[in-house]
Amino acid sequence: MNAVVRAVLAALARRQPRRISAMIRARNEEEFLAPAVRSVAALVDELVLVDNRSEDSTPQIARELAAELPGKVVLRSYPHAVRRVGAESLRLAESPAGARSPELSANYYEWCRRQLRHPFALKWDGDMVALPELAAELAAWRSSRALVLTFRGANVHGDRRHQAASRCGDHAELAARLATPGLPRWAASLGQDFPEPRLFPRRFARYSARLGWTQTLDSPFYGKDVPAAISRRVEAPLYLHLKFCKREPFAGYSPDLAELLRDNLIAGPPLAAAWAAELARHGLDARAAS
Repeated sequence: MNAVVRAVLAALARRQPRRISAMIRARNEEEFLAPAVRSVAALVDELVLVDNRSEDSTPQIARELAAELPGKVVLRSYPHAVRRVGAESLRLAESPAGARSPELSANYYEWCRRQLRHPFALKWDGDMVALPELAAELAAWRSSRALVLTFRGANVHGDRRHQAASRCGDHAELAARLATPGLPRWAASLGQDFPEPRLFPRRFARYSARLGWTQTLDSPFYGKDVPAAISRRVEAPLYLHLKFCKREPFAGYSPDLAELLRDNLIAGPPLAAAWAAELARHGLDARAAS
C-alpha cells in the first residue's frame, strides 16, 4: 500500500461523520423499488437512483420517491442498452472497443459511481429490503477503523414463504453446463448472495470488467491482503433480496445462464419469523403476491 493510499486511508478513518451515498441502478424495478429505497434511506446521506431505459412505471415511482424524500433521492438516467450478465457481457468485453463501450456493465457501474457526492459509496439494488441488522452494523462500522463493509443478503423464494435454495450445490458441475465462463459464485447456493464489498470509499475505487462476464469492484481497501480492521466482513444476512420474486427474475442474465439459474432454483426452508415479519411490514409478504 503506497504512501498516498495510506494517507487517504488515515484521513477517511478520522473523518466524522462518515457520509454515505447509496447508488441504485434500476431497470424495470417497479415491483420493489419503493420499499428498497425506503428501507435504506434513513441510513444514508444521499441516494442516487439511476434509471436505465425502464419500460414499466419505474421512472414514475422514482419521481415520487424524490418528492417524498427531497434532498435525499437524486435522479439520474443512463440511456445505453447494458448487456446482460454472462455470455453477452463476455463477448463485448473481449475487444478493445467493447471494453470501452457504455453498454458494458462495468462501465455502467463506474458511471453510476461517479455520480455520487459523499466519500463512501453503498451499492444497493432496487429489489433489496434492509433488515434491522444493517443499521446496527453501519453504526458499528462508523465507530470503527474499518473503511469497507462486506456483507450479503438472504434470497427469498418466489412464493415469499420460503428462502430460495439450490437443486444442485456443485459449482463446478453447474459451470460445466455453460458454453462460456461466467457462473456467479452464489449460483450453487441460492439461499444467500455471495458476500461482496457493498460499502466502500469512493476514492481509488472503480468497477472493472476484468472478469469479462460481469463487473467487479477494484479497491486498494478491499482484498485478501487488507487487514480485517480496515475491511470488515459480516456473515449474517443484512437484507432480504427479492430478485427471485419478480415477474421476470432472470431478465438480467444471458439466455444460457438464465436457464441454468431457473432450473436450479427450488424452495428451501421457511423464512425465519423475523424475515417474514419484515416482509409483512413492507407489504411484501405472501398475501401481497397472491
